[in-house]
Amino acid sequence: MGNDRSDIVIIGAGPAGLMAACQAAGNGRVTVLEQLPAIGRKLLATGAGKCNLTNRLPPEALAERFGRQWRFLLPALRFLPPEALRGWFAARGVPTRSTDGFHVFPVSERAGDVLCALENECRQRGVRLVTGCSAGRIVREDQAYGIETGDGRVVRAGRVIITTGGCGYPALGGRGGGYRLAEQIGHEIVTPCPAMVGLRTPAAWVGDCAGIVLPDCSCTVRGGQRQQLAGSGELLFTHHGVSGPAVLDISGRIAALLAKRPAVTLEINLLAERRTDAWLRQFQLWRQQQGKKFLRNLLGEQLPLKLADHLCRLAGLDGSGKAAEFTAEGQRRLAAMLTALPMEITATDGWNKAMVTHGGVSLKKVDPATLESRLQPGIYFAGEVLDVDGPCGGYNLQWAFSSGALAGFCCAARGL
Repeated sequence: MGNDRSDIVIIGAGPAGLMAACQAAGNGRVTVLEQLPAIGRKLLATGAGKCNLTNRLPPEALAERFGRQWRFLLPALRFLPPEALRGWFAARGVPTRSTDGFHVFPVSERAGDVLCALENECRQRGVRLVTGCSAGRIVREDQAYGIETGDGRVVRAGRVIITTGGCGYPALGGRGGGYRLAEQIGHEIVTPCPAMVGLRTPAAWVGDCAGIVLPDCSCTVRGGQRQQLAGSGELLFTHHGVSGPAVLDISGRIAALLAKRPAVTLEINLLAERRTDAWLRQFQLWRQQQGKKFLRNLLGEQLPLKLADHLCRLAGLDGSGKAAEFTAEGQRRLAAMLTALPMEITATDGWNKAMVTHGGVSLKKVDPATLESRLQPGIYFAGEVLDVDGPCGGYNLQWAFSSGALAGFCCAARGL
């Protein structure tokens, strides 16, 4: 590659970087630097290879699901909203569909088709894709920036877009290099934590329930008497803890809490639609109408039997006791376990399993209208490298594509 000059250099060839390149192409020489031997490695793994690339929410509702600082996302999501993203891919041979009315996948259900569309567009528009090339340092040089690569070469550019992603899945490129680059030019980094990741507990009984899936749970973390975090949906018991959408959506914020204290208590309502009073009424019916049946068997009609056994034990009850002997105090204890099962969380499954990063480049010094640095004119950010993370369901990929498109467009327009 040698010591050369581009008008725009994009660091990172994930979904945000490739979309930025597509938007910026045609306005000077555009080069994309990727540290791995191939582009889009993490994109190929999304949605178990099926690529849930967006959903059917309008930009405003979609942004609100990101929670904190959601207004920052609006300019990008309005620039390339979900329907426009679907149209962009359809025009390049990748039609999409939503079989459940919400999640959007390629009709082929192949992430590789999404990557091919991005790569083909880049190549057709003259974008230079350079793999196996890491960026170690950015240096200001008069009217340009010098990007020092890992092998000692220098690539010069009038403008730079940083789209290096977060720290999740290090083998697929999540190594935090973008944070170091951002710090070099004065940006603050909000401490990165694993997000969209399973949670771990020291409770031995949980491993005995590994493989059990509950379709509709709600999970809560409280701060004092107040609800601090809440998630809902499917819950999966693993050998070391819990996973599934009910906890994945709040796992990043739990990881941030764990960075400050040794443990967090998760409260799980095992049947989200059923409250304490409903369970107490159910218990009364068991006493009155099915008094000769064992408590564990009756509870096993509502939940997997192995889980029912552990719940009885945790509530201090004999699961082999008959329903007719189910005392009022025992009913209250079991109802509490069913609606607010306490689980001590001491860790996450870590960066090797984290699909997303919670934290990143602080939004305070980034202009949401353009995604340009407020500290260094001509440097832009897009995608997961920023302190933005959303729930399961196509939110994070939509943000990557939208922010990449906005950054690429504004970066190119700055040079006209």
